Amino acid sequence: MELIEASKKKRLINFIIDIITIVILVAITVQIEFMVDNKMPIKILRVLIIYGGCYIPMEYFFGKTVGKFVTRSRVVNRDGSKITFRTAVIRYLCRWIPFESVSLALGYDAKAWHDMLSKTYVIQESRE
Repeated sequence: MELIEASKKKRLINFIIDIITIVILVAITVQIEFMVDNKMPIKILRVLIIYGGCYIPMEYFFGKTVGKFVTRSRVVNRDGSKITFRTAVIRYLCRWIPFESVSLALGYDAKAWHDMLSKTYVIQESRE
């Protein structure tokens, strides 16, 4: 099976959809938190949990985030196999590297630092 990498445009669309999803979840959670308690450290922790909770399980179980479902793309290991939980965690942690979100735009190909460091590809799914 030939792996066709997702284009930079699709990767950008994935990113935008994922960020919008996370912002909505954080906004809902923050509103509930303000009603219950007004402690900032708990809010920050909750944002980290939501952010990780969106990426790690979705990429591990489905190979996709919300954005990747929309654009019909998937994250896989370099050999095309399903990523492990450890790899999903590495991808998530790499997203916290400063300027990581612009690494895709700076490269000549459609790879971000979280792809290179976790040895993964984001591929375009076939229409079969």
